Amino acid sequence: MPYFAKLLLLTLCLVLLVESRKHRRRRWTSPLEVQRASHIFKKNHDVTKTWKGKTEQLLRVDDHDFTMRPAFGGPAIPVGVDVQVESLDSISEVDMDFTMTLYLRHYWKDERLSFPSTTNKSMTFDGRLVKKIWVPDVFFVHSKRSFIHDTTTDNIMLRVFPDGHVLYSMRITVTAMCNMDFSRFPLDSQTCSLELESYAYTDEDLMLYWKNGNESLKTDEKISLSQFLIQKFHTTSRLAFYSSTGWYNRLYINFTLRRHIFFFLLQTYFPATLMVMLSWVSFWIDRRAVPARVSLGITTVLTM
Repeated sequence: MPYFAKLLLLTLCLVLLVESRKHRRRRWTSPLEVQRASHIFKKNHDVTKTWKGKTEQLLRVDDHDFTMRPAFGGPAIPVGVDVQVESLDSISEVDMDFTMTLYLRHYWKDERLSFPSTTNKSMTFDGRLVKKIWVPDVFFVHSKRSFIHDTTTDNIMLRVFPDGHVLYSMRITVTAMCNMDFSRFPLDSQTCSLELESYAYTDEDLMLYWKNGNESLKTDEKISLSQFLIQKFHTTSRLAFYSSTGWYNRLYINFTLRRHIFFFLLQTYFPATLMVMLSWVSFWIDRRAVPARVSLGITTVLTM
């Protein structure tokens, strides 16, 4: 009996020892700390940093056929245009052309690109999305060479608004033809035009227009040329007819150039006058010094 009592007492002591160790391992936390921990756990994260879906899914690009224009089968879609001329690089009288660098922007509405937004803010993309949606097929009439700048990446910007309005902008350098009249050279003035037109869509499908009239054309005040004075830039528009395809809306960027007469006085007329006056010196040389007279005359002619 005493042996059984001792065994029972020892077992009870072991149980009490184990329970005391469990209580020591538990950390006592007050209600305030529990509330703070739950607040940290429930903190709202930045939605823009946790968005796991694709932007294309938000725009539903894969749900529509963008090979067709917006409102296909309905009235012509209006496409507004504005241009900012960055530089007028060169005027070539020999090739009868000019080179211009500009920012070309298009504005239209495509309800297929509308998306829900509580803040009514737009989304901006680069040129990769342009290849997947419909964009106006505007080209430069009478263009010889043109390219979109691609350093360090393609200079293309696409901005989409929640209601489906789209802004499409690109930076282009274009060399276009300019017919010049030199009958009054060097007192001449030349008028050149850069013409924009849709290549595939007639006026029944696409209505191309200047978005803000003459205010649609912006120029840099620092634009200058060595031989010409830029008098004015202005815009016009009219219809162009092709016998095989129909009528197209055409936009014109017109600018007038007046030649600097002072430039040619210094570069051409003044040196030529000096050469002619120098040839007169041969009249003061003795007529018997034939080699000297002939050499001086031939030298001035060859210099001219």
